[in-house]
Amino acid sequence: SILQACAQPVKLSERERLVDAVTTCLSSKVISQNSETLAPLAVDAVLSVVDASSATTVDLNTIKIVKQVGGTIDDTELVNGIVFAQGAKKAAGGPTRVENAKIGLIQFCLSAPKTDMENNVVVSDYAAMDRLLREERKHVLGLCKKIKKCGITVLLLQKSILRDAYNDLSLHFLAKMGIMVVADIDRGSVSYIAETLDLLPVAHASNCVYILPQKR
Repeated sequence: SILQACAQPVKLSERERLVDAVTTCLSSKVISQNSETLAPLAVDAVLSVVDASSATTVDLNTIKIVKQVGGTIDDTELVNGIVFAQGAKKAAGGPTRVENAKIGLIQFCLSAPKTDMENNVVVSDYAAMDRLLREERKHVLGLCKKIKKCGITVLLLQKSILRDAYNDLSLHFLAKMGIMVVADIDRGSVSYIAETLDLLPVAHASNCVYILPQKR
């Protein structure tokens, strides 16, 4: 056909020609005026997750777009790694930057346990209230110590729909132990994060001893 006769093969190693092709594709879109900014980012993002010498397709699930409120399209940048929109927890004074991090991804809650059924606890006197608070503190501290024992310096916490995934007490203990906390990880993102960072999600505190933290 005429199109096949006019076509020219393009290799993945020819970055400039790929950028020109993507720019042409974006020219008919709403963001056409930003094509000079977005086209190189799109090409570089794909080339960073494939082997240019042998790849015939690309898994676009390995490329994520993280949106932030404010700014313009010109502020868009490519990050070779993972970006968490929520950032690290700062309320308890924990670290917000860690180098050569050992990362752990947990799916259990760092808060006081609750029953499967909705109920109310009635505390009749101050002694019982004090005992209840001590038990909660002991439980949360025990969980944090298990995490610290594994050598983790950056902790990723999956969001929980049943109860609080963490509380102020657990953030306080983790901050004192020098562990950076990134909370509210969506369940749908766990597999992507685990594969990207080569992690094994831990569903129960008793399995913390089996964590092999990875340096990043």
